Amino acid sequence: MRRRVILILLMVFFLLSVAAAGALFLMRPSVVDMQRRAAEDQLIEQIEAGQTQIEAISAPAVEGEETEFSELEEQAIAAIPELDPGEIKGYGIIEIPAIDLKMPLVQGADRYSLRAAAGWYPESAEMGKAGNCVIFGHRMTGYGRHFNRLNELKAGDNIFLYHTNGNCFAYTVTDSEIIEPGILMDTLRDHNEGFSLTLVTCTPTGIGSHRLMVYANLSKEQK
Repeated sequence: MRRRVILILLMVFFLLSVAAAGALFLMRPSVVDMQRRAAEDQLIEQIEAGQTQIEAISAPAVEGEETEFSELEEQAIAAIPELDPGEIKGYGIIEIPAIDLKMPLVQGADRYSLRAAAGWYPESAEMGKAGNCVIFGHRMTGYGRHFNRLNELKAGDNIFLYHTNGNCFAYTVTDSEIIEPGILMDTLRDHNEGFSLTLVTCTPTGIGSHRLMVYANLSKEQK
């Protein structure tokens, strides 16, 4: 009888352990998303205060970040000599009303910078300047997270870039396309005329085999 009770207790303990592990597994995406949102809010607060030297933030790694924009990571870091891997510099804020997006914008398209922000590619034109201003962002699997809804943008939609110096630049979407990763750099160079902006993310969501490009032109500058 005692042996039977012990076996039942062990079985109950095992089942409770399995249930607890399952609950933690199911809760993990929500916990990670909360951590990432907290990091984003921290970045936005610092950038809106005019800070460019960002204090250390704790943002969870993004699944697949090792390969998503690997072709740009070394160049992005090398383009900011004073920036070490694991550090980020504030650049501004990006807002896209049509998809209810507001994100911190930092210098660099390396994996660390993109965990809680969109990243301006330092070898591209600065916002509001002649040439092609290029911004990278993760697609994320959660609806509305980072560049998840970028595919919804259409010609005529507005994109606002706010610089840490207080200037605001309004761009108007002109077009979008999906390309193979191998022609990314050539495609960016082909859109280097005038005062343009290119947003880049991976597609399809959760797979990332191709690149989604959204093109826009400068329409207005405000102080």
